[in-house]
Amino acid sequence: MFPEQVSAPRNRTSISNLTEGLRPWQPKKIYYFSDASHTDFLEGKGPEYRTTDVSASRHVPYYRLAAEEMSFHLTQGDTGQLAKQALATGNLEFFKQPVRLVFGKSLVKSTTTGDVFEGIDPTAVPYSPVRGYQPERRDGLSLELGGPWAFYREFWKAHNLEHLARLLPAPEVSLQAGETLHVPLVIHNDSSEPAKVTLTAALPQGWTDRTGAARYPVAARDVYPVDATAVAPPSKGPEWQEVTYRAEANGKAIGSVTLRVNVTSGGGLPQ
Repeated sequence: MFPEQVSAPRNRTSISNLTEGLRPWQPKKIYYFSDASHTDFLEGKGPEYRTTDVSASRHVPYYRLAAEEMSFHLTQGDTGQLAKQALATGNLEFFKQPVRLVFGKSLVKSTTTGDVFEGIDPTAVPYSPVRGYQPERRDGLSLELGGPWAFYREFWKAHNLEHLARLLPAPEVSLQAGETLHVPLVIHNDSSEPAKVTLTAALPQGWTDRTGAARYPVAARDVYPVDATAVAPPSKGPEWQEVTYRAEANGKAIGSVTLRVNVTSGGGLPQ
């Protein structure tokens, strides 16, 4: 938020207008949508809507409307092309999956699986402050999963969404067979002395470690980021596999990180 965004506009019809007159607002409810390859963890975590229901205005099932909308998205494989083929053949089974939402939080009386408009009316609600960012207090040496996992771990706490961290029992990622897995690790040293930390990988059968052996120097009150890498076997193998990294200092374990990996045989987005 910048001052010029909330200042009253000088001349709203001019291209030279530099102030917008926006009014700060706070949503009454927040929901999230997941495009994960499996949906079991979404059960009971929010409202669910059937795509087999018929649209009151278009008089066709919602799954057909979804396919028609997706058919225009041709810039990325397995999206628009899939929809165009489904419409051409009449096989729309893929689009009959229900729409599952994840309940984030609500400032009005609402249940987890209730309709998204449950408790919503035209009246305004008082502003409700969030916790905000608070650095985690640590002691000694520790290891954590970094990257986007670390960001959202702090983001959820800052915005009173801590329960989202419990949607999955362990962090997950999908990877095509034969591709390289990148695991962002962060070594913390919250002691007053420098330390040298050793990382070891516990990989499933057929995997190849690309990180190698090293002792990472971590200064006192500092962190050391590590991009640990491993290559998945060329064949698919078990659908879900676990990759674990353990950290030691002076012969003592200081922490471990385990990542569940869904190894696929088909294509996918870059990690």
